[in-house]
Amino acid sequence: MVIFLCSPGKNWPVELITENIRQFGYEVDDFISGRIRYLDIIHPEDREEVCAEILRCSEEGCPELTQEYRILTASGHTHWVEVKVLVRRDEKGRVKHYHGTLCDATQRKEAEASMQKALKRKNELKNVINSSPVIVFLCRPEEGWPVEFVSENVTQMGYTAEDFTSGKIRYIDFVHPDDRDYFRAEVARFSREGYTDCT
Repeated sequence: MVIFLCSPGKNWPVELITENIRQFGYEVDDFISGRIRYLDIIHPEDREEVCAEILRCSEEGCPELTQEYRILTASGHTHWVEVKVLVRRDEKGRVKHYHGTLCDATQRKEAEASMQKALKRKNELKNVINSSPVIVFLCRPEEGWPVEFVSENVTQMGYTAEDFTSGKIRYIDFVHPDDRDYFRAEVARFSREGYTDCT
């Protein structure tokens, strides 16, 4: 966690920043000397929104603010950060300093993005399946093959997904009685011979 103290001047000059800012490729003196101001490291696409939120918070008198945005490392790479800012004021209510903490949130944001991508893909696949004549089953390898999942388009056969997932109907019950012995034998053979799918 990086701790910093900025004045409310143009681009937020830094008066104090902890040495672990080095994790982003900067040195403390880069900021204290004024060569780099805090606003300079915020990603250009995020600066306007970050500034607007800080300004709103300052004008409305709120004491603190939490933001998530991107910063640029000294080498030009992008990192997501979570920043918590305490607004320090004088006796007349004017902003004296922004006292903040900055934590790298890149891994969490990437994990969230991956999860959203996977969820989107799942929903797309679900829509494709449910609009097709192909019914998808996921069964446990137990007597009768209890169903853990079945696509919603099973309704085309006159059933609901809940008929199967509730245990009311097992997959074997779905198979015609005249074909069940053959079906059991084929599944057993394919399993024994190491096949991963069968038709």
